[in-house]
Amino acid sequence: MTRYSAVPVREHGDLSVMIQRTITGRHVLYGFVCFFGVILVANAIFIYLAVDTFTGLSTERPYQRGIAYNETLEARSAQRALGWRAKVSFDEARDGQGVLTVAMRDRAGAPLEDLRVAGQIRRPTHEGLDQDLTLVRSGIGAYSVELILPRRGQWDLRLTAESRDGARFEMEHRIWLK
Repeated sequence: MTRYSAVPVREHGDLSVMIQRTITGRHVLYGFVCFFGVILVANAIFIYLAVDTFTGLSTERPYQRGIAYNETLEARSAQRALGWRAKVSFDEARDGQGVLTVAMRDRAGAPLEDLRVAGQIRRPTHEGLDQDLTLVRSGIGAYSVELILPRRGQWDLRLTAESRDGARFEMEHRIWLK
């Protein structure tokens, strides 16, 4: 079955002269090639962007962490038994510079003194911005550190507090820098 389309060629007053063109297999082929060519180019762009921006690293040493999972569960259980709580705040002075403060309390709400508090703050969407932190005592049950967060957005804080008797408290907290 052949299809025809009328295309105006020139106008003569009120009448238009029309010629008929036949849509051939070649036209259909060009249409298919162009359609799928656009799809392939868009997919190639998306693949390039996905591969170029994804580092491939989601967890360091995943195999070893998987093997030690039972130990992790035991440590979490011991931490719950301690009943310690932490309140995190980041007071920004200007342009990402500020003071990160962690207030540590025991089960009864009493401040925890004489802890070693250290950890890391990480930018989950970019490599190379991670910072190791060592917090110092800045008040009764409070530990702080001055730091610079070079980009706005989401930051993941991971801290470990350890007492002299070996009691250990680990926490994760998300900070949004607006």
